[in-house]
Amino acid sequence: MTPQEFANQVLQHQRFVQGKPGGKRAELRFIDLSGLRFPRINLSGAILTGINLSRSTLHEADLSFADLFCANMQDNDSEGANFYRADLRGAQLHGAKLRGANLSEADLRPGTLAGGDPRPASADLSDTNLERAKLNGANMTDAILAGAAMAGAEMKRAQVIRTNLSGADLTGANLEGALVQGADFSGATLAQAKFKSATLAQVNLKGVAMDRVDFAGAEVHNTQVAKRIESFPAGVQEMVRSHLAWANSGGREGRRANLSGLDLRDVDMSGMVLNAADLHGANLSGAVAAKAALMFVDLSRANLTKADFTGCDLRGANLHGAILEAAKLRHALLSSAPIRGADGKTTTRMWPTTIIGANLAGADLADADLRGAALDGANLRGADLTRANLDGATMASADLRDARLTDTILPESMRTAS
Repeated sequence: MTPQEFANQVLQHQRFVQGKPGGKRAELRFIDLSGLRFPRINLSGAILTGINLSRSTLHEADLSFADLFCANMQDNDSEGANFYRADLRGAQLHGAKLRGANLSEADLRPGTLAGGDPRPASADLSDTNLERAKLNGANMTDAILAGAAMAGAEMKRAQVIRTNLSGADLTGANLEGALVQGADFSGATLAQAKFKSATLAQVNLKGVAMDRVDFAGAEVHNTQVAKRIESFPAGVQEMVRSHLAWANSGGREGRRANLSGLDLRDVDMSGMVLNAADLHGANLSGAVAAKAALMFVDLSRANLTKADFTGCDLRGANLHGAILEAAKLRHALLSSAPIRGADGKTTTRMWPTTIIGANLAGADLADADLRGAALDGANLRGADLTRANLDGATMASADLRDARLTDTILPESMRTAS
């Protein structure tokens, strides 16, 4: 489509919206408008199926009632835009700026384009800026909002069903009357959020900051809450305290923690510093270690099933033979770690993260940094490696069947082979 043809369609669409003669609904299916600027454009009700609006600017644009089914809007700037009742099923909005946007009653369920990947694509709003956005009545079933900035967002009566909100900032968000079912809030911030008269069933609230959350009149069923380290035996607590002193003093005080083989299921280690701790063979299934510092930690043969390591620093860690089925490792650092010299500043060599023979089936590794990691023989079947960086990684005999590899940076040997 030429620029003139696009301009003509937009002009005809304005007449259509205003009910003037000569008007015609815009049909802009699958066209590439990436990187362009359209502030305040009115495409209300337009057919925009599969359109590429990545990196484009749509400040205060009117996209209400628009068909944006499976649209690519990654890194798009739609601050203050109107998406009221828009069809955003399967849309890709990773990294988009939607601060103050109106997504009330928008449809954010999964969607699949004919002829493409047969698996339904969830609407990806991970790391999106949705501060003060309006999502009242929105259908957010299976949507991905991991790490999204949603402070002050309005989500009244929204359908938050199986929605991934792990690590999201929902400070002061209003979910009054919302249906929150099977949603994942692990590692999220819910301080001062409102759940008045909401229904919460089978919700994951592990590692959630919930200062002054309003649950007045809410129905809460089968919620999962992580166990703080303070709830574990005194001996475990003392080892952790001693390890913190050891890590902070460069080994001059305290002692390295030996937590090998312990049952630490559902423990909350969010934000903790446990660099170089010995946790080999430990049971950490369901644990939350979001944004924790775990460099050089020994997690070999550990059970980390469904554990949450979102944004965790695992550089140089030993995960040899670990079980990481359905674990969350979004934005995790799993690249090689620098070994410092005696001066504590000079890097003498790089130490790779060892994930050899680990079971990562169904794990979420989107946006993870795996540069130089050793993944030989690892089971990555069905794992999500969207936008992950595997440059320089070794992956001999690794199982990548059914893995999501959208925008994944693979090792050079695999790029050459393909």
